[in-house]
Amino acid sequence: MNKKVRNSLKDSALFIKHAIKSPMQVAYLMPSSPWLIEQIAKSANLEDAKHIMELGPGTGGTTKGILKYMADDAQLMSVEINQKFIDHMENTIDDERLTISNKGAQNLVEIMDQYGWDNADVIISGIPFTTLPKGMDTAIMQSIHDALKPGGIFLAYQLRDHVSNLAEPLFGPYCYKKVEYKNIPPMRIYTWIK
Repeated sequence: MNKKVRNSLKDSALFIKHAIKSPMQVAYLMPSSPWLIEQIAKSANLEDAKHIMELGPGTGGTTKGILKYMADDAQLMSVEINQKFIDHMENTIDDERLTISNKGAQNLVEIMDQYGWDNADVIISGIPFTTLPKGMDTAIMQSIHDALKPGGIFLAYQLRDHVSNLAEPLFGPYCYKKVEYKNIPPMRIYTWIK
């Protein structure tokens, strides 16, 4: 078995373990598929972005895809609160363009200030908005809106459509929606432009 397959199996095993242990935090049973990751990259116009934020990277499968598709001079800030996932990402992803923050996604402006970013060009979220505690979902959505530059892209990949109800008061109706059926389970991909 080659190293890439072994690492992918380790990623999946860790992800599933935490999905079972903390279903309200992880919410999905399987990590993102290559098809979902490719659709996310295409929908987010990553090649044009300099400052990208990723919310809820889990074991880093989507993170690796973002790094693959983004420009060499871009920066990626992944925001993850699960320390086991952070440790795993730090041990398996070696890319100077990646920084990981363990602060909650309701603190995006504070995180950007800490690293000298004025704003984000793209924010990609895999956070399961339907399982967040009451009020946390709106706090995170406000944080996303505050952190994103005018004309920036907010992309959310979700199992359910709760995110569209949260985002619409701030961003208006979504610009684009696609369902990636090759992912298990199928995921909705929503994009908004601020």
